[in-house]
Order: sequence, then C-alpha cells, then structure tokens
Amino acid sequence: MEATAISLIPPLIVILLVIATRRVVISISAGIIAGAFILCNFQPGETVEAVVGSASRIFYTAGNWNTDNILLVLFILGLGMLTAYIDKNGGTIGFARWAQKRVKNAAMAQLLAVVLGIIIFIDDYFNALTVGEVSRSLTDRYKVSREKLAYIIDSTSAPVCSICPLSSWGAYIIALFAVILPGTAAPLNQFIGTIPYNFYAIFSLAVVLISAIWNINLGRMNDASSIQSDVKPLDDTHEKHASDLVMPISILVVVSVGTMYITGRIFSGSRNIFEILQYASTYLSLCAGCAAGLGWAVYRYWHFHGKELFSTAFSGIKKVAGATTALLFAWVLIDIIGMLEPGAYLSGLLIEYQISSQLLPCLLFLFSAVMALATGFSWGVFGIMLPISVQMASSLGVRDTMLYCCLGAVLSGAVFGDHCSPISDTTILSSTGAQCVHIDHVVSQLPYAIFSAAVAAAGFLVMGFTGSLGAAFLLQTGILAVVTLLFLTKRRHRSSLWLSRSAVDL
Repeated sequence: MEATAISLIPPLIVILLVIATRRVVISISAGIIAGAFILCNFQPGETVEAVVGSASRIFYTAGNWNTDNILLVLFILGLGMLTAYIDKNGGTIGFARWAQKRVKNAAMAQLLAVVLGIIIFIDDYFNALTVGEVSRSLTDRYKVSREKLAYIIDSTSAPVCSICPLSSWGAYIIALFAVILPGTAAPLNQFIGTIPYNFYAIFSLAVVLISAIWNINLGRMNDASSIQSDVKPLDDTHEKHASDLVMPISILVVVSVGTMYITGRIFSGSRNIFEILQYASTYLSLCAGCAAGLGWAVYRYWHFHGKELFSTAFSGIKKVAGATTALLFAWVLIDIIGMLEPGAYLSGLLIEYQISSQLLPCLLFLFSAVMALATGFSWGVFGIMLPISVQMASSLGVRDTMLYCCLGAVLSGAVFGDHCSPISDTTILSSTGAQCVHIDHVVSQLPYAIFSAAVAAAGFLVMGFTGSLGAAFLLQTGILAVVTLLFLTKRRHRSSLWLSRSAVDL
C-alpha cells in the first residue's frame, strides 16, 4: 500500500482515545480495527484476516517462531512471579528497613532510582523492570508516587541506552552506521561522535536528576497519588532480610549479563565486546537471568511457605497480566501501522520540500519524534530516518560535525517520541516496573518530556545556524538553570505565604 496521510489516522485514534478514555487496551483495539480497515480498503472479511494475521505474527512468522517476543513475554511473567516471591519472603520490607538507615528522605529515594537506572544500561527492558523492582518499596516508604517512579524509570532506560555503546541499543545503532556510512570512520567512532548531539537523551537525564534532587512535580504529577501499600502483611515467623531482595535481583543481573556475553561470543565468533553485544541473544539472556533469580527466590520461599508456592506464583502473574495484554495488543497495532507506512509518508514529506541546512537538524528531530510517537517503535525510526538524514545531509553539502548533529537529532527525536507514545513497549514496561496505571504514567510524564524536547530543539536550532556545540550547550544549560530557579523560587514563595497565613490563623 502506498504511504499517504491516511496512514496517520490509526495512531491518532489511539492517542486521542487513550487521553479521552484512559483505557489503553480499548484504545489500542480501536487503532487496530481502524488500521486494518484502511489497509484492506474497508473490506470486512479481509479486515478480520489482517487482524488475525498480525496477531499470529507476534509469535509465528514465515514458518518460524518469533522467539524474541515469546521470551520477552516469559520474562515479564517470570518477573511477576519473582516479585511475588520477594514480597512474600519479606525481601521488600527487609530492603526498605535496610535502606531507611541510609536513605533519609524522598529526594534520596528518587536519587537511588536514578542512579540504578544509569548503572543498569545494558538493555532498556531489563532496566525498566529491574529498577522498578528494586526501588518500589523505598519510594513507597517516602510517599513518592508510582507515577514519579515510572517517570524516573522511563527517563533512565531508553535515554541512557541510546548514548551507551555497551548496550543493546548501542550495538543496534552501531550496526546501522556500518551500513549507512560505509568507508568512513569506524562505526563505533561514528556512534561516539553522535553522543554530544543526542540532546534529548542528555537533557532528559538532567531534568530527571533535577526533579529527583528537588522533588519537582509538574502538571499531573502534582495530583499523582498511587502510593501503594498493597502487599499483604507477612507473618513474623522469620525475620525480613534485605538479602531476599538483593540476592535474586543480583543473580538475575549477573546471569543475564553473563549469558549475553556467552551467546554473543558464540553467535559472533569474536572477542570484540561491541560485536558480542550486537550478536548477543538479549531476550534469552533475560529469561536465563530471571529463571536463575526465580530459582533462588523459590528455594527461599519453599523453606518458609511451601504450601503457598503456586498461589503466590499465580498472584505474581496476575499483577503483570494487564501490562502483558497491553504489550501484546501494542505489537499487533505496530505490525498493522508498519504496513500502512506512516514513517515513509512523513520522511517523504521531509525529502519532497526543500529544506535549508540550518533547519535540517531541528526538522529531523521533530519528524523522528512524530514517527516514534505514531509507531511506538524507536528502532524502526532509526532504520528509516538515519539513512534519510545521511542522504539529506549529503545533498545539502553537510559534512563532519553537522552530519553527527543530524544523526544525533534522529536519535533524540526517536527517543522523545518513544518516551511519549502510549503504545511504546518501553513506556508500557516502565509502568509495569513501577506498577502504576499505564495512562497515568504517560500523561504525568509529558511536561518533563516536552520541556526536555524543547531544550533539545533549541539546541538543534543553534547548531543549525552557528555550527557551535558550545553555543548550543550554553543556551540549553541556561534555559534549564533559569526554569529550575524560577520554579524553586515560586515554590519557596508559596511556602512562605502558607506559613504566613498559618501564623495569622493561629
């Protein structure tokens, strides 16, 4: 099917319905039906076949099982069971008690989540679910909403992975550079060259760090109230130990990373760490790590609660069932949207109209963001827009520094759009990791994401007109500093007024 403006209708339907109804699965279902109707020229019989075909391709494509998707679903379900066993073992309470002696307030609890998110840079899925599991009990303790935790998780998963060469994202982008920029610098050097220009990733990390340190809550985050204490009281027949959380999570991390290395070595036949990461079986590694951590947790749980072993596992699966369902529906929608090719339509517009080299970085950023928002798939945007950015930069005579800026603009835009998209798998998994309502997470993080994107866009405009990275960073840092100071001053003024009124009332 030829890509036209009508290809944008299904993602727009989903976004509008999600905002209006706050029902993610229903909204995605409407987008699936609308997309299938458009794809099949409004023929009911063919529409049903298209939906069934897309659903079947989640797990089985062209005579082969889609093992990546199968393993990811198993990983999510396994992590749900692991969470339930950790809770029942008292690991959550034990870790909270241990952390109380070191983490004294909400800011420190949020900072811990930020630091963990930066440290766990290997994979965005791994990051989202692991950081949520480790941090949740502590942020609950200090009355940090689950929406704020989900925002922290989301802002330290894809942004960190997109600027780290030693990650699944880095390996994928480096592999793309090897194809679209042959005969130039080594792909790794090209990737490193884009890092200073990945403005959205850099400043979204800066914004989440500032919001954690000063406990800044914008927009709907002020109203976020999902501070949970839904874990059933445990019996006191044994002490609660932090090790019952730390050990299974540590085992999960170590075994996952180890399996990535082993599978990467086997499939690449190389000792080069970047080739190993490129060929590593990420999803198999995550499942192996989860199975190992789950095995430890089951052993600990069996020792104390053997009779409840299966009921606890089932309760863990139920906790992640909603997120898993949303992810499955999102995959169907992404498949249908992929056949409608909204990305090809948008990129065609960018090529069709004569674009000045000064505006090119900013426009690449905006187009990539819209594409990722519409498709919920940042890696697909990388595959479409990175070659186009090289093609357009070459046609406009853009070289060296500005070429890296154009590539960084695509990476930034894709991460921003993915960050805001309600159908993005990383956004869904961030909600899962924090165990909050998905649409609440999407809506409440928008002010932070949009502000970071505005700062990034300003930087790309400065780069386009001056070619100076220093000038761009100076402007961006100035905007961030001024807005932060204005917010803190306004909050301090409100606190002073409240204290004055309280004194008068007394």
